[in-house]
Amino acid sequence: MRSLTVCASAELADGEHRIVPLQFRGEPDTAIVLRHNGRVRVYLNRCVHMVRRLDCVHERIVDADTRRLTCSMHGIAYDPETGESLSVLCAGERLQALKSREIDGQVCIVDKRVTPRP
Repeated sequence: MRSLTVCASAELADGEHRIVPLQFRGEPDTAIVLRHNGRVRVYLNRCVHMVRRLDCVHERIVDADTRRLTCSMHGIAYDPETGESLSVLCAGERLQALKSREIDGQVCIVDKRVTPRP
């Protein structure tokens, strides 16, 4: 199985995230890797409202109070467990989820559409 190692599992505490450069379907992109309620979730770093990175204005994209993912440009909020938009403006839309696993104490992206950036 091809995988992209993100970090040691112990280095990603609940509520924390990492932005990871990668290739998605052969194109340069980034992913958001976060631990929420003990589980690792990975999403492409693209807002569904406007195709921009969630961290395009500032790096803080996880709201400290609600623990939701939030686009730094327009404030569109997403459920960290499902990637679903919580905004009426983008109701029914979701962030693009990527497959991940924890393998031998490492957080890894195991999605076959993803390769490391050269």
